[in-house]
Amino acid sequence: MQKHEITLYAGADAFGDGSHPTTQLMLAALDAIDTQTFLPNAVCDMGCGAGLLAMRAAQRFGCKVVAVDIERTAIEATRENATRNGLVVDTAHSDGFTHPIIMAHAPYDLILMNILEEPLIRLSVDVVNNLAADGVLIMSGMLLWQSENIINVYQELGLSLAHRLQRGDWVALAWQKA
Repeated sequence: MQKHEITLYAGADAFGDGSHPTTQLMLAALDAIDTQTFLPNAVCDMGCGAGLLAMRAAQRFGCKVVAVDIERTAIEATRENATRNGLVVDTAHSDGFTHPIIMAHAPYDLILMNILEEPLIRLSVDVVNNLAADGVLIMSGMLLWQSENIINVYQELGLSLAHRLQRGDWVALAWQKA
């Protein structure tokens, strides 16, 4: 799919205007996906902020995208941004994978998570359970010194680390589920 400029309004409390190193790492990982070998049918952006990653996924893959955040203002900003950009993104106000909209589209071929270390670890079992066989998980929001703990948690759950990207002290990890 052709990539167009995304217009973004981050809103009062919605993280994710694209300027943070973790967001840049996530965008780089998304753009590096070879759509000849991997084309997701369903994507979940857990911790969507203003919706930039969800919109990039919708734009790039043309598939069902569900954007999730614990902040209502983030969900409102995501809806507004998706409409402004002519993209279809379903939204769910939730702390995890229990919202009916999220469950209706699981399992996901691609899960995006640009959130902090604590929720990355707390949600790990649910993430793996909601990731389709041969699915891809891309995560960031962690500092280099936090990444080894996160790697250990997800490897113990059976995921294989496919790529590690770093910008300064920030890290993004891309995983494959067998």
